[in-house]
Amino acid sequence: MIWIEDTQKALRYIEDNIENDISVEDVVISINSSSSHFQRAFGIVTGFSIAEYIRLRKLSLAGQELRSEKCKVIDAALQFGYDTPESFTKAFVKFHGITPSEARSSTRPLKLFTPLTIEMNIKGGYVMARKIIPNVDKLYEIKSENYMFPSCIRSAMSALGESKELDFLFFAGVCGDLFTQTWVYPKWNYNPELSCACHQTITPIRAAFDACGYDFEYVPSSEIQKNKSVCLQKIVDSIDRGVPVLTFGIVGPPTCSIIFGYDENGDVLIGWSQFVDDHTHDDPENPPFSENYFQKRNGLNSSEALIFIGSRRSSPNIAESIRASLKNIPQYANLSATDRVVFGKAAFNRWADSLLDDDCFNITNDLESPLDTYMSCNVQIGTNMHYICNYLKRASELCPDMLPVIQELKIVYERVKDAHKKVTDFQGGFFFDIDKNVLLRRDFRENLANLIRELGSRYMDVAEVVKKYDFK
Repeated sequence: MIWIEDTQKALRYIEDNIENDISVEDVVISINSSSSHFQRAFGIVTGFSIAEYIRLRKLSLAGQELRSEKCKVIDAALQFGYDTPESFTKAFVKFHGITPSEARSSTRPLKLFTPLTIEMNIKGGYVMARKIIPNVDKLYEIKSENYMFPSCIRSAMSALGESKELDFLFFAGVCGDLFTQTWVYPKWNYNPELSCACHQTITPIRAAFDACGYDFEYVPSSEIQKNKSVCLQKIVDSIDRGVPVLTFGIVGPPTCSIIFGYDENGDVLIGWSQFVDDHTHDDPENPPFSENYFQKRNGLNSSEALIFIGSRRSSPNIAESIRASLKNIPQYANLSATDRVVFGKAAFNRWADSLLDDDCFNITNDLESPLDTYMSCNVQIGTNMHYICNYLKRASELCPDMLPVIQELKIVYERVKDAHKKVTDFQGGFFFDIDKNVLLRRDFRENLANLIRELGSRYMDVAEVVKKYDFK
């Protein structure tokens, strides 16, 4: 429990020096710890980054100072570490809801952020007693881990002390995300990867849990809404046992998140998500990714599914799981369409066809939704090309009998990469970096659609390579 003791020491140091110009590094030095390690531990224990905690304490004290001492705003700004009255006023209003001048003259209550203390539970600040599993890796620390279910189950397995071989790359392969493309109805809608788009079928979920040797229970939205109190208690029980819970939804788009804590006896769920709670499309290629874990009241209202991790029934066979995933490439590439998703070459063709719908490309303001979906499609193929070489390298080491097909796959994937590069070069960068308005031109979109269809054909060549081999 050294990290608990170090956090308590850090809290005392901050409180002793709160009116001084202290930095995050000063706090880390005070407890003689590794900076990155301790900052992560501090966030897990308290729910705040060190810098955020210092800022909130200073603004809380600044309000009390202005109210009780009637000091000048500029004096309070300098006392609590702000270079100008303007920057102090901006931060003060965001925290208290009124200006520093109003705080001096008004009787309106000011917001308090009291010092945190660590006993059996964490108290103070904005939070009540809570329970948190301390060793759950944050999602999206590695920006290329764009598939959230593989990232969540990787984080969960790490928290349970499983092999480091059960990483993002492994799960992205065994659940099929690396080997197909999706297109979700209606067109120009949020377009997630296979494991998210088809989690209701439970097929990609089962593939991942079979590969790591764990039982699981999948609870769909209909059952959650019928039995919220039962589901909430199951989450609390799981957290109490030190086992995270996976969910689709709760915050942001309905992608996978990981619940690793609760507050107020479970009324507030705590976890990691790729996104913040309020996802907007103002800047589609730069969505508001989450920097801190979410704390969500009534989170089950927006949960599409819960996945409870059960007992470990067998030791994972990494080689056999990778072997199976490669053998299944034709299956992933030719998945049958559902009422809301098409896959493989059909997905590329729908993507291309949608570019030719002139009604979606009349004026610049029309581009918001198409760009958002286009980027998600482009991110899928980009993510797969980013990881596939390492996946095939791992397969070569663990499945030497598959070397002939692996060598052919490497060649074909290079052709896929070349086709994808043609697309990105033609559109002026991965996210239309030069000029997004080129999409308003019909001739440009026709040429781009042809390149996307060609990319889909190269993608399907991968499946044809595997079909030639008769695996035992």
